Amino acid sequence: MAHGDPHFAARILGCLSSGILGIDTAGNVALLNEGAQRILGLPQGSPDEAIGHDCRGVLAAQPTVARLLLEVLDGREALSRAELVLEPVGASLGNTIGFTLTPLRDAAEQICGAAMLFRDLTPFERGEEQARLRDRLAALGQMAAGLAHEIRNPLAGMELMAGLLQRRLADRPEERQLVAELIGQLRQLAATVTDSLEFVRPISLERKRIDPRALLETALEQSLARAPHPDAVERRYAPELPALRVDADLMGMALTNLIVNACEAMAGVGAPAGSRLVLALCERAAQRPARAVRVESAGGARPETTAPEREVVISVCDSGPGIPPPLREKIFYPFFTTKPRGSGIGLANVQKIVAAHGGSVALECRPGGGCTFRLHLPVDAERE
Repeated sequence: MAHGDPHFAARILGCLSSGILGIDTAGNVALLNEGAQRILGLPQGSPDEAIGHDCRGVLAAQPTVARLLLEVLDGREALSRAELVLEPVGASLGNTIGFTLTPLRDAAEQICGAAMLFRDLTPFERGEEQARLRDRLAALGQMAAGLAHEIRNPLAGMELMAGLLQRRLADRPEERQLVAELIGQLRQLAATVTDSLEFVRPISLERKRIDPRALLETALEQSLARAPHPDAVERRYAPELPALRVDADLMGMALTNLIVNACEAMAGVGAPAGSRLVLALCERAAQRPARAVRVESAGGARPETTAPEREVVISVCDSGPGIPPPLREKIFYPFFTTKPRGSGIGLANVQKIVAAHGGSVALECRPGGGCTFRLHLPVDAERE
């Protein structure tokens, strides 16, 4: 290490994914790294540009963070392993951070500033939510499989007998029409049972390399053939994207389901700017929880599990009415639906297909309406 290098500490701070923020006794920013800018949603640029400015101005988008730092100057006790939900920034919902807040003291033990060290907990929460959802789906799947087998055979018998009754009522049109409606209801119930069996059946993937643009465009074409057309379709595709190694049929089915849902949600809403469907593709560093590393006594270190380094994010965004907060956790449950004739299998299947590919699904609802579904698909293995 080169002692006396004035940029050495700045390089260390710049490498950290965690956020570090410090203020002096006047409440001015004395320390800010790029991790803090990213997590707090502050304007991008050199962190040095904020140094010396009042923290209330720099943190105008996050007033609670500024208040906590200033309260430390007034004698508030230190906080360790605390959590805070940040204010929404732009179209993004507020993330949750875990933070430690502490006063800085000089040689005379007088407070000379305050510091906050924090980390974005959203990837951890998303992983835990996906794990809880998988557990619920497994339990519901076992129950659904048992019920489906018990119901399927009686349904077939009922439909057969209703058909025989319909033929005997050839000269009684009113009664025949009632039986026809009964047969229709039986067939709809049988279709729901069949969908439930398909849902609980394990997925067998037939992976092949495919351009994510082609995958999304095919899904869009298939969706517009069966759903109301939006007033506008906007594409936001990154110029360079890696090929995905996925089951094209299954992943296409998942994307088609999301696009159809988006188009149906926008139909009849009558937004002033019209209905707008936005499809986006980008590649970025995988936002996954850091994996534990076990350090052996002999000096070696090995990760407990491996995590993908990169991911492709496929986004389907609509300008519909959005999803009410009480329903957001339930929409991935099997057999839960808000549609009059929906089976409640669609979004559960999307989650199942994406999870089988090692990915995850995230939902973002914007204030005032509209929502975005994002599929996070790992691509680290595809670069080999």
